[in-house]
Amino acid sequence: MTRARPAGPLTVAELVRFGPLCSATVCAGSHLDRPVTGVSLVSDLDQARQCTPETAMVLHPAAAHGSWALEAALRFAWERNASCVVAPRAVPVTGSTPQLAERLRMPLLSVDDPPRLALDLAVAIADTEAARARLIARCAVLFGERSSLRDIVGVINTEVPGALAALLTRDGYLLAGRAAAGRGDDEGHRITVPVPGPDGRPWATLVAQLTEASPSWADTVGTILKLARAPITAAGAGLRLSLSHQAGRDRLLLDTLLRGEPALPAQHGTAAAPCPPEGAAPGPEQLAREAGWPVDGHHVAVQLRPAHDAPDDLETVAPGVIAAWQTGRSVAPLVPQRHGWTTWFTDTDSERVAQLVRRRLTQARIPLPLTAGVGEPGEGVSGLRRSVAEAELAAAAASRLAPGSVERYARLGPRAVLAALPVPELAEAARTLLAPLLADPKADVLLATLAALLDCAGSTGQAATRLGVHRNTVLGRLERIRGRGVDPDAHDGRLALHLACHALLSTGGAAARRPDG
Repeated sequence: MTRARPAGPLTVAELVRFGPLCSATVCAGSHLDRPVTGVSLVSDLDQARQCTPETAMVLHPAAAHGSWALEAALRFAWERNASCVVAPRAVPVTGSTPQLAERLRMPLLSVDDPPRLALDLAVAIADTEAARARLIARCAVLFGERSSLRDIVGVINTEVPGALAALLTRDGYLLAGRAAAGRGDDEGHRITVPVPGPDGRPWATLVAQLTEASPSWADTVGTILKLARAPITAAGAGLRLSLSHQAGRDRLLLDTLLRGEPALPAQHGTAAAPCPPEGAAPGPEQLAREAGWPVDGHHVAVQLRPAHDAPDDLETVAPGVIAAWQTGRSVAPLVPQRHGWTTWFTDTDSERVAQLVRRRLTQARIPLPLTAGVGEPGEGVSGLRRSVAEAELAAAAASRLAPGSVERYARLGPRAVLAALPVPELAEAARTLLAPLLADPKADVLLATLAALLDCAGSTGQAATRLGVHRNTVLGRLERIRGRGVDPDAHDGRLALHLACHALLSTGGAAARRPDG
């Protein structure tokens, strides 16, 4: 069945990229998006005056010789709105001629055999579908020769004229290609093709932003994008498998390193461990060194955790998080663990690490809102072990804050103990304990006041200062709290009340009630 949509004209860029002009030298090429609907072989400059619009003006060697002949041809082409000027390569193109072409916005090219080129151009222009079919075939071959996401999308950006391509996740994270393609606002010049994952579900979107959007050219680019889907799916599956395999190995090695299993003794007077005796298995420290991990020196551990509620399966998002973090060229790996991902920095202080991590969480295109905890510096593997434990506590506290938050263990104080508590379970018990208080229409205000009173050891003046209200306001709220059966002055229940307030405020306050409440 023939296509109902007529083929649009080729552009100069297409003819340069995959048509007869592919062997031409581009002397002035900043305006190659001009359409070409005809070709004119000019053997005399007088013929240039009769050139029709959107015509490729090809200069015969007889017309190109002589002073200012090429400059005159450019001016005639500009006056007649020609598509481009093609000159014999034997005619020298001086420095002023390309500048004139750029000012006139007229593409200027040179070839070895202008008469033969004029014939080839006429054939290509007469059958644009054949010319574009050659481009599609070339892209298909190149897709098959590429194995990475960057290289596959790079084929589109390199071979397809006037197209900017990018591979984006469903939430807009750039996986490969040109970021400008994902920011395009002109939907009429934008083509999107969904890319399935190995399981067949939507995984990413391949986007192409076009400078020229004729219906036939949009069809051609759409066909090329669809041809790229299968190689991209295969490359994405291979990348995820590779990252998952490496992440599994890293997790096993880090767990072994942090468990404190005996390591090989260091040589006297050196920090590094020697090679194991012949026939003996290397210890975890030696394996870490062989993997390129920084083991010696002062380490500051960092743990990344999802902000607020973690996804059901961190392994699903782990490859994207690890790949995005690795763009920062960290020496230590980002290793998945039970609640998040752990890494460390060597020979620096915790404040500088906190600043770096905060900036990385803001700038890196990580496909998940994260928070982070930073431990204190520790020497060697034993110091790294302690710093990782501190970073876990700090990360637990940070995960209850806004995305991008970074907590330092040194600044937690007693909150480090609270960070280790099973807050969701405590919150459930707190909702039962404080059910009468939570039933009050002003439960959020009363809960915040109760927490401030307990934080300030029962001082109504300090609590008022912390809350930014008058002391009499706190006294009035305190009477209302007692009227709900809660006595913050009862010594045997003060600790339980304090923990209950902490758990409720960490999980959303009084608003986060059970569905049946």
